[in-house]
Amino acid sequence: MKGGTTDFGIAVGATLLVDTSAVLAYLSGAEPTSAAAASILDGMVASGRNAAAISAVTVTESLVRPYRAGSDQAVALVEAFLQHFSNLRVEPVTFAVGRTAARIRATTSAPTPDALILATGVVAGASVAVANDGRWDSIIKRARLPIALVRLDAIAATGLAT
Repeated sequence: MKGGTTDFGIAVGATLLVDTSAVLAYLSGAEPTSAAAASILDGMVASGRNAAAISAVTVTESLVRPYRAGSDQAVALVEAFLQHFSNLRVEPVTFAVGRTAARIRATTSAPTPDALILATGVVAGASVAVANDGRWDSIIKRARLPIALVRLDAIAATGLAT
């Protein structure tokens, strides 16, 4: 922490993997972790401090609520965020991602969506995952992934993101 701000342990220039939970918290604006998600996405990614990647799986997961609600406006809002947010790129599920996800699942029994998202981060060269999933710490450790985890709920609990 410096001067009332914090980098949450995220190095300048580190590539971030942004999980669906962080995207949904950011877009909602009303979740307990929304301010933490906004601190990272607006303060680090949109500003250009850090590049970020999301998996195509996150595209799918992020669009479920708007489609379920039957809101064309909400679908358009989410799609605009996913396609045009500065310094945030959508990474496809490639053979390399699928292969890495299979290794993650084999060693941890992680659900396929989580394995695919984490594998996307590995293949994209992310060194930090931003998520709000309590299982990810264990999955990352057991699969020996070269990714550190920054949990939004831990940031929110400190009150530093407000």
